[in-house]
Amino acid sequence: MAMLPALQSRFSDLYSVVYDLIDDAKKTRALVKLYKGSHGADNPHPVVPQVGEYFFRERRGLLAFLCQESGAEHMSPRALERYDAARSPRIPSRDIYKLFAESSRHAGETDESFLRRVASREHRLGWYRGGSSGFDDEARACLAAHFGSTGISAHADEILVCCGGAKGAFLSLCAAVMCRHERERVHRMSGRILAPAGYYQSLRVLPPVVGGTIDVVDTLSGRTVSAWLADTARVPGTLVYVPLVNNFDGRVLIEDRARAIAEAVLQHNRRHPRTPVYVLGDDVYAGSYLTTTRARPIGSITGTELGHPELGNMADWTLSVATPSKTFALPTSRVAFAHTTNPALRSAVNHYRTMLSYGRVPQGDELTAAAAICLTPQQWIDDWNRTYARRVDWLSARLQVLNHELGVQAFGLCRPEGGWYTALRIHPRLFPLQLPSSVHALAVCLHYGGDQMDSGVGLLPGELAGYRLTRDTPEFVLRASVAVTDSTLDTFVRRLADLARRVTGPDGHRVIAEALNRARSVVPDLDTIVTGAT
Repeated sequence: MAMLPALQSRFSDLYSVVYDLIDDAKKTRALVKLYKGSHGADNPHPVVPQVGEYFFRERRGLLAFLCQESGAEHMSPRALERYDAARSPRIPSRDIYKLFAESSRHAGETDESFLRRVASREHRLGWYRGGSSGFDDEARACLAAHFGSTGISAHADEILVCCGGAKGAFLSLCAAVMCRHERERVHRMSGRILAPAGYYQSLRVLPPVVGGTIDVVDTLSGRTVSAWLADTARVPGTLVYVPLVNNFDGRVLIEDRARAIAEAVLQHNRRHPRTPVYVLGDDVYAGSYLTTTRARPIGSITGTELGHPELGNMADWTLSVATPSKTFALPTSRVAFAHTTNPALRSAVNHYRTMLSYGRVPQGDELTAAAAICLTPQQWIDDWNRTYARRVDWLSARLQVLNHELGVQAFGLCRPEGGWYTALRIHPRLFPLQLPSSVHALAVCLHYGGDQMDSGVGLLPGELAGYRLTRDTPEFVLRASVAVTDSTLDTFVRRLADLARRVTGPDGHRVIAEALNRARSVVPDLDTIVTGAT
């Protein structure tokens, strides 16, 4: 009997390798875990579980919940106004209702009769339904209002709902742009995606699934996008990834930069209608701003404001993605909402969403996700933003004190403008041995303590998000989260101090060598993998 080929059971891509190193370190030490992406809140705002509890008890949707919570005797738009006045949701429920009515009201229905009809519907938990939950019209109206609040003019019929969180929407878009499905065969076109250093680290694993590759630039700007588009003008299946908040250093997309990128894209697509470029607008951190710097979603830019109305609008070429997992602290609802005004793009994304089983969204998840995004009060978000900003200030001050004690500027911090990540920069002079990458610096951070249980710091290395060590940028870059407790940050600084003392002490060479040996015991070809990935 012929031997069947063995399945691949170990993987050597950089994403898998980094998490293999972290998972191994967790087995033998109590890491300070600053690599996680979770919000600082243990739970979302209380209104979110209230919506979920109401849904499973009454099997009714958001509008029914809002009317009940208003205390009004009758279901009417006035009940929604009472709810808004009492609860101060981030998105007024009256705005949601207006968008819902525009897309779903029957001819001849009054405001009251329409609201009574939709608020009285029951979700049958034992039934399969089309679309996503079957009553996804409520959720889509919520997200149209959310996108509108960020400057992206949207209608409920333009919203897609995806399982799998942001990655579900991202992968569906990659497939839509980089594949052709003809009869029973899917043809991959080897597309390319441009992303800035600091991109969402999971993005690197998605294009390869559909045959694509990622090109990285230090900064996404009108100039760098134009240059890349000129080089790829004849390449089918191109995308530009534009994050509203950089996932590594917290830099926000300011208006001038958004406009320059938009003009580059719109001008290119006018000149190359047969090979247009599409845009992934990663807007999952919308609202998470730590400074007064104004962020501008790429999907909100219009040709008219650029002085060229003939170019059209970025929403025609952009899939803008929102989730409840970041700003609204509901990562357990693995749901993403996506918007584009382009019917062909929406149809293509919808097709691959269905093929990849991201189309049927659990009803409870869908509604609680929409509730988190729209009903969370702005004050709750602002309070958390202030907490993160305070922690960044505290951490920056503590690192300055540590550097003074060490007598060298060993540790630096990139002050984020949004989100809750900061790029920790470690000067190579801290280490007596030359390390070839931030992945190797991570290995030292994980294992500098030898057999000591209370040691080790878990971070994400910059190479995972497109950073590279160069002569001009020789510092190691590792991402740290400030969405942790104050005591965790205090432990983090104390462990950095311990790391610095050990690697600069008389046994520094041995400490580093043993840490690297431990990493290579987990990933024997670590050096080759890192070199190949960067």
